[in-house]
Amino acid sequence: MNWFFLAIGSALNFSALSLLSRLVSVKSKNPRAMSFVFNLTAIAMSLIIFFAVEGHKKFVLPNRVEPYLFLSIPVLFYGLFERLRFYATKALEASHLTIVNNVSLLVAVTIAFFLYSEKLTLNYFIGFLLIITALLLVSLDKISVINWKGVMIGVIANVMLGIGWALDKKMLGYFNTETYNLFAWLFPLIILYLPSLSFSEIKKEFKLSSWKIVLLAFFNVAGYFLNLKALILADATRVFPVAQTSTIFTVIFGIILLKEKKFLIRKIFAGVIAVIGVYLLV
Repeated sequence: MNWFFLAIGSALNFSALSLLSRLVSVKSKNPRAMSFVFNLTAIAMSLIIFFAVEGHKKFVLPNRVEPYLFLSIPVLFYGLFERLRFYATKALEASHLTIVNNVSLLVAVTIAFFLYSEKLTLNYFIGFLLIITALLLVSLDKISVINWKGVMIGVIANVMLGIGWALDKKMLGYFNTETYNLFAWLFPLIILYLPSLSFSEIKKEFKLSSWKIVLLAFFNVAGYFLNLKALILADATRVFPVAQTSTIFTVIFGIILLKEKKFLIRKIFAGVIAVIGVYLLV
């Protein structure tokens, strides 16, 4: 399958994830416990994918130390991201958070340029400025209503995500897609759990989210897996921007489905220029 359609499929799944995350997380009493429940569900779905596409038949582990040392880096940053993700979605509107999520793309593409020896271009710098402008536009509410804490948590979470995201292509040189997809969900659970969560907290969050957490995990695992498949076929700096078109999908659907119409024109404009910036980063 063409990498572009894989990346668009990834974008649609990530957009659905962003919208549903908002609906689920606003009811969460303990966002970290919610993340733990989410990741457990995602691991189960990754296992289903692993066996459904016969990843177990291709399962081979590297016999060198280097791949495992590199693997520890995205695992660490994905774990830190998972600790923060539901705090951010609880604090910010879906359309606001989606613009902030462009930070992950900026970080991922910047690292990818150096890690994979991609050429820096004028378009990259213009794209950078457009995304920064979009971030400012979406943050400029009245001082009394801006949730600066939510914005900062969102930015920090997305820096963590961007670092992990940038390393995915390198990891696919060591592990097959199905195996790495499973590892990327399994090992961050340790970081997410420490310094411990009570069973009652986890159980309570599962009851609050019920079937919604399963749907949430489905969209995230499907989107991530399609993104990994696209990275096998194309350069990281081409795949990342296309996958990030989830930004404009989420802004539009957030306005239509979640009735987030405050500063409507500015949100639409910020979403549009963010996506233009995304494409200029290629």
